[in-house]
Amino acid sequence: MTTITWTLNDLPDLAGRVAVVTGGTRGLGLALTSLLRERGATVLTGARNASGPHTAPLDLADPVSVDRFADSIRDRAGGIDLLVNNAAISNQPFALTSHGVESQLAVNHLGHVQLTRLLLPAMRDEGRVVTVTSALYPMGSLDLDRLDHADSPGAAYVRSKLANVLFATELNRRLRESGSSVRSLLAHPGLADTSMHDTYPDEATTQMVRAALAESGRAPRPASVGILYAATTATDSARLYGPGGSLTDPHVEADKLTGPALDHELAAALWQRSAELTGMPTGTGVL
Repeated sequence: MTTITWTLNDLPDLAGRVAVVTGGTRGLGLALTSLLRERGATVLTGARNASGPHTAPLDLADPVSVDRFADSIRDRAGGIDLLVNNAAISNQPFALTSHGVESQLAVNHLGHVQLTRLLLPAMRDEGRVVTVTSALYPMGSLDLDRLDHADSPGAAYVRSKLANVLFATELNRRLRESGSSVRSLLAHPGLADTSMHDTYPDEATTQMVRAALAESGRAPRPASVGILYAATTATDSARLYGPGGSLTDPHVEADKLTGPALDHELAAALWQRSAELTGMPTGTGVL
């Protein structure tokens, strides 16, 4: 674990840059969008309840919606410098999507896989893809033969966050092998006090999380520091960037990836399975 002396005050001038942020209309995504715009970036967002000139409809559980959103982004942006895969659902009741995949895995992982691969051709030189995961990912497990199953809503969420990590590391490997200058990086917000925590399926869990948020939750803007560092400054794709260890620490903390994140065979297998489920090419190249 390494503390990096970078804070939101170090966010560079982003004039002329184009960023895409999923889930950019509320909570953490809104904070990211606002901070990027404050530094001069043009930010295009996708959300299920879209409104405003820079927001387009995006339902990550629906492959058709993802296709349409990607098309709209390519039409509106001459090129993309940054894609932040931020949107997520948490601890939802069990449901299957049209993929035949448990909904949290479909939204948090598969939708972003599809979107990233559709937008990669529009990424400019030195572009960045930042996938927002959770520091809980080492607790996850992933059985590629049981993507239509979940032991519990909480386990399903952690599994989806592990899938985020495996996707981002495999994407980075493929980008490097292809000679691309685009980077794939990972970040997390810590325990961010957002509406994502309003959807727990039982009152006991809701009350427990509310107590944790009251004690150690961060507001969305300070929670975004690691994500924005990864989006603008970080160079090491083998690290997970997040907020400092204490609530009063405004700096970035960088952790080495560990545990299942280092299972390169699983990452490659997940890439293949995700490609099959989203209708993307399954070859050995980046796309």
